[in-house]
Amino acid sequence: MLSANLSGYPTRPDLKAIREYVRAGGENPFTAAVKKAVQDQLRAGVDIVTDGQVRQVTDLLASNVPGIRMDDHPRIENTVGTPRNTTAELDFITAARECGDAARVKAVLPGPFSFADSCVLDAKAPYRSKHDVNLLFDIASVLRYEIDALRENHASLIQITEPIEIVRDLDVFLDLLSVLFKRVKTPVCHFEGNVSNAFPKLLEAKIAVISFDVVDFTQNNATVKFKELVEVHEKVACVGCVDSSKAQVESIEALQKRVGPFIDAFGQERIWISPSNTLANLPRLAAFDKLRQLEAAKRRIAARAE
Repeated sequence: MLSANLSGYPTRPDLKAIREYVRAGGENPFTAAVKKAVQDQLRAGVDIVTDGQVRQVTDLLASNVPGIRMDDHPRIENTVGTPRNTTAELDFITAARECGDAARVKAVLPGPFSFADSCVLDAKAPYRSKHDVNLLFDIASVLRYEIDALRENHASLIQITEPIEIVRDLDVFLDLLSVLFKRVKTPVCHFEGNVSNAFPKLLEAKIAVISFDVVDFTQNNATVKFKELVEVHEKVACVGCVDSSKAQVESIEALQKRVGPFIDAFGQERIWISPSNTLANLPRLAAFDKLRQLEAAKRRIAARAE
């Protein structure tokens, strides 16, 4: 069993720091924010860290894509083309250097559906809707371009995040994952929402780790009944057991209670544990304490299994 930060961490620079950087130079505040995020995660002891997602990732990616104009939200005005340059690997490289060999670094990107949903579709765009299959595959090509750049910089653990309620067609989604993760060593997909009904189909996907929330979506506890399918498809389940919406630190016993049924069903070797969602909206100390408690729960569970 491994402990992992799911995605974000609350070290994003404020406007004052950005303005000071523009005025006086020095270290880029976003680079500094990534380093702080990684340092905190390492001190908390988790096995898998992220760059903290200190930028608005979709906006960052979209700003380099032909066919998309940056407004209050990315606006798709024309055919989505090949990015002018890659951007996602920059913070990953900073995180990997800061981390060294102390932990694994996971890159995190939006999925095609969530990327499309974050954009405004202009009336003159050559797509019928945000769920137009042609648009989704064009966005997948953009994400694949970023993923290839991450791979070239030695990222082997790459996650996309999708709210399950906006994934209209699971067959299309599985095809999109095949495009995205063709040569990724350990592809991860985190699903926001209730995945219990879609779970058997999702196990067919081109992913190694299927991640979901059992705090706000207790319906996902029902996925334990698919024990045999998890074994057949050789998947790992990342169980979002730490409440990321509240600053209060939960007891180790509460975390064990949430994770226990999955360990019993799938075995420790097929389980990761993580926060239920991003920690970016919490106070920094609360986020740190929650990751430290996550790691403590993992260690206690492992000790009792010996």
